[in-house]
Amino acid sequence: ISNHTIDISVDFKGNAHVGEKFFLQFQNEEQLAQFRQIVSEIGVSLDSWKDYDARLHPYIGQENDIAASKVAFVENSESYLEITYGLTTPLMQKRSETSRVIAYGIKPKFFNNFLSGSLWVIPENTTITIKLPAGAEIQEPVEPDAMVRGNDITWSGYKYSNKLTLNYRVFKQIASFDFGVTLQQLLQSDVFWLVVAAIIAVGAVLFWKRRAIANRIESYVVAHSDLTREEEGE
Repeated sequence: ISNHTIDISVDFKGNAHVGEKFFLQFQNEEQLAQFRQIVSEIGVSLDSWKDYDARLHPYIGQENDIAASKVAFVENSESYLEITYGLTTPLMQKRSETSRVIAYGIKPKFFNNFLSGSLWVIPENTTITIKLPAGAEIQEPVEPDAMVRGNDITWSGYKYSNKLTLNYRVFKQIASFDFGVTLQQLLQSDVFWLVVAAIIAVGAVLFWKRRAIANRIESYVVAHSDLTREEEGE
């Protein structure tokens, strides 16, 4: 294993999807062919891959944190074994929330595979990249020191720290009103015919009392017109 990369994509609610790549070097074609055979025999069993090589396993979270997973051997310009998986619980913890902003912080327990004594240690040739949701605002400090590019935070080994800190906040999206969608939802709801019946009933009452209403309006206009003339005469 020449390199190990971990790419973590975080959504707006703090959930994460993880992709890990173990870049492999083979001394010859025979060794490569043997590994292809191993891949076909083991398949997607994470336990079997760990039995084959203790280094080949998901590094984010523990076994009970892993949701659906996929294993693939990719042969391009570089050969690597790729493990992709989701987590059963959010990687990020909600720290506070207002009407406009939600503040999150990373849960260090998901990185216990990098805990050595009291230190968080990222080994040499290991890179961890966390991609936060669009519009996230990263709060200093980030520990250990990381390279920050936009919404991407990258730790490259060898690196160690007695703290693992990543805090950020996201701004809530302002809901937009779509008349077409609202109308369609109304047409499909059970309330639609009640609304239609109510409109018909109100229309019938107005039609039935149209003369009385017209007389009241006419009387109101006449009364105020007379008052206006009196004020002008004074």
